[in-house]
Amino acid sequence: MINRFYYFLAILSLSLVHSCNQKSSEEESSQPIKIQSVAPVENLSIKSARIVRFSENTFAPVGSIYKVLAIQKRIILVDKTIGNTVIIFDDSGKYLNHIYRIGEGPGEYKNLENIYFDEKENVLILIPMDYRKKYFFDLDGNFIKEEKYNENIRYTDLMPSGSSEIVINNASLNAEDGFKVYENQELVVSAIPFVDYLDMTPLDGRNVISKINRDNFNFTVGNRDTIFRYNAKSHKISADYIFDFEAPISKMDYANHPSPLEYFVESQMFIGIFDIFQNENFLSFTTFKYPRIKGRLLAKSSNKIYDTEELIQNKIGNIGFDGILGLSESGEFIAVLKADPDGNWDFSNNKSLEAALGEMEGIGPEEFLLLFFKVE
Repeated sequence: MINRFYYFLAILSLSLVHSCNQKSSEEESSQPIKIQSVAPVENLSIKSARIVRFSENTFAPVGSIYKVLAIQKRIILVDKTIGNTVIIFDDSGKYLNHIYRIGEGPGEYKNLENIYFDEKENVLILIPMDYRKKYFFDLDGNFIKEEKYNENIRYTDLMPSGSSEIVINNASLNAEDGFKVYENQELVVSAIPFVDYLDMTPLDGRNVISKINRDNFNFTVGNRDTIFRYNAKSHKISADYIFDFEAPISKMDYANHPSPLEYFVESQMFIGIFDIFQNENFLSFTTFKYPRIKGRLLAKSSNKIYDTEELIQNKIGNIGFDGILGLSESGEFIAVLKADPDGNWDFSNNKSLEAALGEMEGIGPEEFLLLFFKVE
């Protein structure tokens, strides 16, 4: 499960870092947003809520959900639990196909890193962990071609944009710049140099690029406290949101602490910004606080932040929540739901969803549901 996944990642390193105390002059002009100071969710309402249940498929039940793409009346899941698989459903949850190509031949891989969607070419781009290649598939899961890519890149996130390719580079592996842009395969922007105390982090950099509009994108790099903006026309980078993680000790004291992992657990520090999704009014992101992820929803008009899990439980019911892991083409956030620890599905705070659940026969405690919703 996702919470256990992040817990294991945290164990891998005794050098977990938190937000940087050093700001550029551009960053200093922004007012930091306190990560722990959440506003009451009673002031929000959930609109256009619907749930999607997955039908049985010919491969295997969904074992985990790492990423969700909702495009062209399809729901595409990355499931790393059942063998590095991409499963394709229609927008009602009916199984269509899957991508599972384990091997060393054309279009085959040993371990799946991630999958992305190229709007212009209308193709899926699959990145494996074990080869310096990109694999291209159509939206029905049919293999098209493979290409080698620049060996100086370690993809953490990728967003194709016309002739451009916006890349977050996992700098902890090669000590290069963390943000790069390629146009027609030529490097045109390379920024945010690797810094060991900020970028040496075991946290997964899933979904760290988010499209604002045609020319503007938000992104974050490493374990920094900033959500940056990139303008594709001017190639300029600026800071949109600075977060105060309210760490109890300085980064230097933490780096020199004799038992940093134990201190991280005991002090309940927050670290990391990932899983960034946004629509016109809200920006959703995830941070990490032992022993699990913490969702945050930021109102763009006021810069107030809300606890996403609290919102779900207040407006939907006492239900398991694995985070917001996608955004629909119409701007709906996509939350991954599961049963509560006792195996129950509770939608008692939303009558329409409770009625929809009542029509689902034999829903089991091991299943996942997707909640599509907007917030006002």
